[in-house]
Amino acid sequence: MSELVTTEFVLFLYAAYFGIEIAFAYDLLRIFRRVVGHNRLAMAFEDFVYWLWTGVKAFLMLYEYHNGSLRFYTILGVCTGIFLYTVSVGAFFVKVSAKLLNKTKESAFRAAGKAGKKAESVLERPRRAAASKLYAFKELGGRKCRRIYRTLKKKLTVLGKMIKILLCKH
Repeated sequence: MSELVTTEFVLFLYAAYFGIEIAFAYDLLRIFRRVVGHNRLAMAFEDFVYWLWTGVKAFLMLYEYHNGSLRFYTILGVCTGIFLYTVSVGAFFVKVSAKLLNKTKESAFRAAGKAGKKAESVLERPRRAAASKLYAFKELGGRKCRRIYRTLKKKLTVLGKMIKILLCKH
């Protein structure tokens, strides 16, 4: 083969590798979206960053190897790389990775919930002791102490609920 054909074939293979690389990067983005919940604005921003990265990388490849000119075999190489990656391992990789990461996330949240319930049961004794002291204070005092008791009880109840939310949140 002539040197020109060999060079173009190597550039075709490099373009195919670039296609595999951008398809893999998009699959990582898809996995991230399946594991972490997103709204439309976040997805639009992620897509923008992805396509900006892809465009810059494609421009640098074309500038470095073709002096900025667009060649048909380069576009064909990128499309071939994307197609080969997607058909061979792309769908399987996304499905398995997302499922594995979701299971890991669920078990981590489950463990955190159990730890939160344990901490809540440990904190229950001092709360009950404080409540009984407040009740005794209410019974010893008159009407004024009852108002203070109600106020303190409300604040302790709110504080207890806040601690419960913080410990059991997932």
